[in-house]
Amino acid sequence: MSTLEIQDYLNIYSMFSFKNGRKEPGILINKYNIILGEIEYLFVPQMNMQAYKVAFEKYDREACNKLIEKVDTTELVNIRPVSLSDYKLIMELLNERNQQLNSMR
Repeated sequence: MSTLEIQDYLNIYSMFSFKNGRKEPGILINKYNIILGEIEYLFVPQMNMQAYKVAFEKYDREACNKLIEKVDTTELVNIRPVSLSDYKLIMELLNERNQQLNSMR
């Protein structure tokens, strides 16, 4: 996807499809890298969103950097904003998956 296409989806909870076949909910943010003199696109996966928010509010740069992944925009195939009802369904599925994973331990 081009950066022009991506601009409309920044900071919006969405389902992201990557070239490698991975599909994952989360948000895409951008930040200016002053050293490189360019805008970077960063993906915050759903599972890290709350921790990222807390770290961001505390200005914990190190924690923020651990919770995000840099995204090459050419690796994004599709971005689909998620409605509130879809969000609730995704949260239920993630909770169910986490419970299953915890019960296996």
